[in-house]
Amino acid sequence: ERVIAKEMKSHQKALLTSLRKTVSSEVTAAVRTGLKDSERSTELAIQRALAVDGKFGKKLGGFAKESAALAAKEAVSQMQAPIMNALHQTMKDVMVPAYESATRQMFQQTSVSLEKGLNQIATSQENATNTTLEAMQIHLVKMTEAMAALQTEVVELRAAVANSASASTSVQAAPPPKPRDVRDEISSLCAADRFEEAFTKAVSASDGSVVLFTCKSCDIGTVFSPGGVSIGQPILICLLQQLGAVLVNTADPDDMKIVLQWLQEIAVTIDPNAPDIQRHVASVVQQLLANINAKMSSCDVSFRRPLQTLTQIIRGLL
Repeated sequence: ERVIAKEMKSHQKALLTSLRKTVSSEVTAAVRTGLKDSERSTELAIQRALAVDGKFGKKLGGFAKESAALAAKEAVSQMQAPIMNALHQTMKDVMVPAYESATRQMFQQTSVSLEKGLNQIATSQENATNTTLEAMQIHLVKMTEAMAALQTEVVELRAAVANSASASTSVQAAPPPKPRDVRDEISSLCAADRFEEAFTKAVSASDGSVVLFTCKSCDIGTVFSPGGVSIGQPILICLLQQLGAVLVNTADPDDMKIVLQWLQEIAVTIDPNAPDIQRHVASVVQQLLANINAKMSSCDVSFRRPLQTLTQIIRGLL
């Protein structure tokens, strides 16, 4: 509507000028023709009146009025058709082209705006898709890096345990003995207060039952005496990991109490900033917290409070 109004306004002056010229010309021509006809009629009427009657004054006045009315009527009749023709021609030459031009401009602007809007929508969708793909790629890269770091930590942890065992026994590594032989040897080491060697053999067996047996064979007060802990940091973090796995599978209440007691003592004793275990603490603690939560949902109600207390202590290691 604004485009049409603007276009019509631009042609308004030309339209008015054309109308003025047309009306002025037609009115002038019609009036002149009417006056000429009226002049002839009046002249003839005067001549007739003089020839017929001597009362010329009255008849002349009446006839003048009639002639003037007739002249005016004829002038109007003659002006009507030319004015209408002029208006029709003006509409054809000015109004219709102006309306067509305004309509074309309006459709052109609408087409341009629509095309621009569609292009913007397509561009926005393409940008959103690219952003989503980039985010997914970044996430996949991070997951790959995390998996690689976890594998590296596992390898380093195994190497640290192997080195600790080698330093404690000062003998060459031998094939893993049978579980019963390991238990007998662990019992002998615990009886001699050689706890570092006993727990090194226990965690090297990669058997949770052997670790639990070793805990039962030792006096926890002696292992974690105020005078000094008898177990090194690498062995402590290995015990934390393996006892966490034992916790999930333990159903016996007595074994459950022993595991909880040892886990709590290890948690308050271990140094998470020790150089030889610092890189492994976070992953081991996260796994232990997951095991505690799993056990809490299925254990006896009497163990829930000790498990909650242990959870608070373990979180302090992060």
